[in-house]
Amino acid sequence: MIRAIPTRLRDERGQTLTEMLVVIPTLSVVLAAIIGTMVVLMHGNSQATSQLIEQETVRPTLDSMMQDLRSTIPPTVGGLGLISATSSAITFYSPDGIYATSGATSPFHLREVAYRFSGGALQQQVVTSTNTYTSVTSTIPWGTWTSASGNFPLSTFPATTGWRTLLGTGQAADGSVPGLVSSSFTYYDADGDVISSPVSATNLGLVRTIAVNVTATSGGSNPVDTSYSNTATIRETQPTQ
Repeated sequence: MIRAIPTRLRDERGQTLTEMLVVIPTLSVVLAAIIGTMVVLMHGNSQATSQLIEQETVRPTLDSMMQDLRSTIPPTVGGLGLISATSSAITFYSPDGIYATSGATSPFHLREVAYRFSGGALQQQVVTSTNTYTSVTSTIPWGTWTSASGNFPLSTFPATTGWRTLLGTGQAADGSVPGLVSSSFTYYDADGDVISSPVSATNLGLVRTIAVNVTATSGGSNPVDTSYSNTATIRETQPTQ
């Protein structure tokens, strides 16, 4: 028994070449499967993160735009809050604060606001009057409003330049934000019937609800498209002045 121990210790036999040739390919297959699974999981996580960032950007921006549209008010007695409306652009008047339909109200300035879908982007342009409106009465008209660019409202608004990109192409200086896949405005009257676009001057006063539809993409090698929609109903009451 004592003499057998050194013999066992000197036994240095290992794996044969045949066994190694069988084990190595098997390990390679297993490792390839593990790495492939990790790549898929990492890619899926990246796509989910991009989509989440997109959702956190698109929805609040659309909500803000629709809030502007809901607060549309006319600049004069008997006037129209909407200036122009097409399937890709809309221009209207809106206060920069909350106003009351009668009596005293919080001070605000009247704004001329424009939104448009252009080149895969949602863009905005705004000009604000310098006059502060502090009350709503039944007899006194608003009068002439002024702005830093001249008399308000501006006949040349919106300008060809001065657009600010809110969503899509051009939102990031490095071009990392993909363009919008599709986008449109749709207009409805009080009965819920669609008003053909571009809305004619005679039909602008019939617009009661504005719907916006946007499809954005997460970008990347396997982009995920997500559609968003929202509606804004224009207030039927207006300052009586």
